[in-house]
Amino acid sequence: ALHYLARNPQLADNEELLADCLSTIEKHNLMSPLRVLQALGDSEQSGVTLGMVRGYIMRQINATSKRIEDNKAAIASYTSEFKVHSEKMDALKNKPIVFQSTKCTSCMAPLDLPSVHFLCKHSYHQRCLGDIGDSCPRCQAENQKLEDQRRAQEISAKQHDAFFDKLHHSDEGFDVIASWFAKSPFAFTKLIDQ
Repeated sequence: ALHYLARNPQLADNEELLADCLSTIEKHNLMSPLRVLQALGDSEQSGVTLGMVRGYIMRQINATSKRIEDNKAAIASYTSEFKVHSEKMDALKNKPIVFQSTKCTSCMAPLDLPSVHFLCKHSYHQRCLGDIGDSCPRCQAENQKLEDQRRAQEISAKQHDAFFDKLHHSDEGFDVIASWFAKSPFAFTKLIDQ
């Protein structure tokens, strides 16, 4: 339709038809703005003027600018979160941790030996823990959720066919790549004991 409208500027309602066509393309995200402009300017016989597509171009520029600003805000948020987590990791690796808990998190009785202290700063009597294992009972649900997310990311890292299929069928390949990197499926490397 765009090629037809661009090559037939003599049509009486050409400008209105072009505006409707561009509106439909924009509403349903049928083509990227670059492809739209290439289709309209593809022919030397093109009768489409800048004035005819000015509104479309301005809306696309404004939408892109908004996405850029949203992405910048997300990047700033992720950067600050990363910095906080990096500082916590550094503190866990290089600084001593002082356990000042005097009560068992489970029974609330004063701690006596033998006691178990977790890095989350919860402390328990050995007898209160029983055979729970090596993770804090209070934090176990959250830790399990994080472990499940890590496993899901490891699984998605092996789904190369799904990634390339999405990439192949998408008009916006960069969006597909960015969304896969946001899920971090490529970030996993296995440590091998030597």
